[in-house]
Amino acid sequence: MNKANSRDKTYTGIILKKIPFRETSFILDILIKELGIVSVIAKGIRKENSQSQGIIDLLNELDLELYKNPNSEWFILKKADFIKSHLYQMDFQTTILMQSAVEIYRQLIIDQTEASLLYTLLIRYLTYLEAKPTNAIAIFWRFLLRLFKIVGIEFQLKHCVICDREKSFFAYYPIKHGFICKDCYRIAMQEQVIELSENVPEILNKLENIGNYLKKISISESSQKQLNRIFLLHLSEHFHKKFLLKSLKMLYL
Repeated sequence: MNKANSRDKTYTGIILKKIPFRETSFILDILIKELGIVSVIAKGIRKENSQSQGIIDLLNELDLELYKNPNSEWFILKKADFIKSHLYQMDFQTTILMQSAVEIYRQLIIDQTEASLLYTLLIRYLTYLEAKPTNAIAIFWRFLLRLFKIVGIEFQLKHCVICDREKSFFAYYPIKHGFICKDCYRIAMQEQVIELSENVPEILNKLENIGNYLKKISISESSQKQLNRIFLLHLSEHFHKKFLLKSLKMLYL
């Protein structure tokens, strides 16, 4: 490499997508701390004698040397040094929950000013899941809570969005982007709200500090599906597009 070339820069990134390109290359979507999600061409890496194929697997964290042509949106991968494989030897559920976070990120438009925070959030989330905690789905919901805060659509988990009092929640009210108590519920809202399953209010109350309750709390499959629906609906309502996670559905096949 010509060290004088100012267009070659080094970054730390994590691979979110990998697709074949032509006969010998891959196109990678990589989340980079300083830039957000960028598209990178890894040339020649699909050749049979290439020793670098494994280094660019999904959710591998890498030190990267990239070349950027000022006349193109694409980066060219010059060199990659392995830091960590987050999917290595993970069980099925953990793999699914990791991939669900990837699907969320790929559907967001990540502002460069948010990139570092979202990168750190993802790494911490993956690292926590690698410990294989009980009720790991709740870690996914806590991850989403923190993501909402970064992108400016924070969930209110303590107060009813109508009366603003600290009460147990009765239903999710998409129009108000939050939860309402039983006192504020009206029969006319029936078609507009999602009435919460029996133990969902308790889960929501503990969610910000869920790490302290993972071994104590019971989360039924119906509660999981309902909370998944509510969290994705919250994203969809704010960004005006439908958020669908193919990976998350696989947990319930």
